[in-house]
Amino acid sequence: MIIEKVLEYKERGIKQSPVNTNRASDLGHPCVRYHVLNRTRWSERSLHNAGLQLTFDLGNVLEDVVLRDIQSAGFQVIEQQRAFSWPEYQITGHLDAKVIIDGQAIPLEVKTSSPYVFKSINSIKDLTNGKYGYLKKYPAQLTLYCLMGNHEKGIFLFKDKSSGAMKEIEMPLDYELGEILLKRAEAINEHIKTGTMPDPIGEEMWCNGCPFAHICLPEQIGKEVEVDTSELATMLDRLEELKPIVKEYEEIDEQVKEIVKGREKVLAGNWFVTGKYYQRKSYDIPADLKAQFEKVTQYWKTTIKRLAAQ
Repeated sequence: MIIEKVLEYKERGIKQSPVNTNRASDLGHPCVRYHVLNRTRWSERSLHNAGLQLTFDLGNVLEDVVLRDIQSAGFQVIEQQRAFSWPEYQITGHLDAKVIIDGQAIPLEVKTSSPYVFKSINSIKDLTNGKYGYLKKYPAQLTLYCLMGNHEKGIFLFKDKSSGAMKEIEMPLDYELGEILLKRAEAINEHIKTGTMPDPIGEEMWCNGCPFAHICLPEQIGKEVEVDTSELATMLDRLEELKPIVKEYEEIDEQVKEIVKGREKVLAGNWFVTGKYYQRKSYDIPADLKAQFEKVTQYWKTTIKRLAAQ
């Protein structure tokens, strides 16, 4: 009963709001069409659910905890949630804070993550090459803050939402990335000015789960499509509901494997875990020789995309 009421309360607070600028926190998204839709058809954006809102709220609380800890450790923290704007490119944003180190004010972004993601992040390259789109947007966000504030570097502080552990990753200003982002902003602004709509990026990482998929995808699938009237739609709805559970299972499974690796016998509560090393043979075959025996086989790949907000 309590949880239901809390979720209902959170659900009521999730509303659409106009987007009139290119947000620094979002400009790392590579699809120009997404950004144009975000600014011109913002009222049609699919809303996130109450469960995700709780995750956002927790991140905000932990951000405040991290900043207080930094201050308690003797660092001066300034300009918390300072608003930035770059009118020439119609870019706006809010920097978490700046921290004074050796007399220098350095832009600081605090990010929270699951234990699995936290473990996988140890460098800026881990973010740019990450398998989650939201991670790829982090360096773009801090790059824009550095450019707008004329700073040569910024700092990420990552906090594990489970253990409370933290990681510090310094990011030198990447001028090449900065140029890409500013050109993207110019392209967005031009499309909005001329009333044109760019083509979709067509990449699974960004298209799956896009809040504008119900607008974008029907234009792409065309008329030659088979309509299924069986239980398939119900099954796909259920798959979508199970995604968070599967993700949690995979993350915990990775943590368990890491904890017990190299330990032959472990007793944990009512669980008895055993393990051992096995050898597996492999063969290093020269590329030219391997090419002689190359064989092309056909396989079926299924891609599932939601067309309408639920």
